[in-house]
Amino acid sequence: MLEIDGWKSGIKFSASHFIPGHQKCSRLHGHDYGIRVHVYGEPSNGVLYDFVSLKRELREIAEEMDHRLLLPRNQEYIKHHVEGDEVHIEFDDKKYIVPLEDVYFLDIKLASAEELARYVGERVMERVKFPKNVKGIEIAVDEGPGQGAWYYIPLE
Repeated sequence: MLEIDGWKSGIKFSASHFIPGHQKCSRLHGHDYGIRVHVYGEPSNGVLYDFVSLKRELREIAEEMDHRLLLPRNQEYIKHHVEGDEVHIEFDDKKYIVPLEDVYFLDIKLASAEELARYVGERVMERVKFPKNVKGIEIAVDEGPGQGAWYYIPLE
């Protein structure tokens, strides 16, 4: 197994979000997120995978979300629409107007650690062609050190 710890490798981002229906997390708030990865498989010529290139891809994904409001694109509990350079957001009894440039739209259900881990994992799979010796990857998105969610992607 190969491990990349984004907290120690600088693969992190700061962003805000909310989770409708959750007592505390329905309020607009933010986190310092870290991305961690496990790569599973058998080394080929002594190397499992070039983690330098994987770290580069992960940093680019993190940078896209950095200092943005993470907003699920097609979520049934959150209504939003774009008017000019603003995003109008409504859920529960709350209304927000946010500059479009400050919003990062995601194709996820909620901006939870679980869904963010899945999103990052799918983005990695779009961008990285793993060799046959890599049998699976796990992606974690932490909402601060010590608490996060993992998403496993088998590659066989």
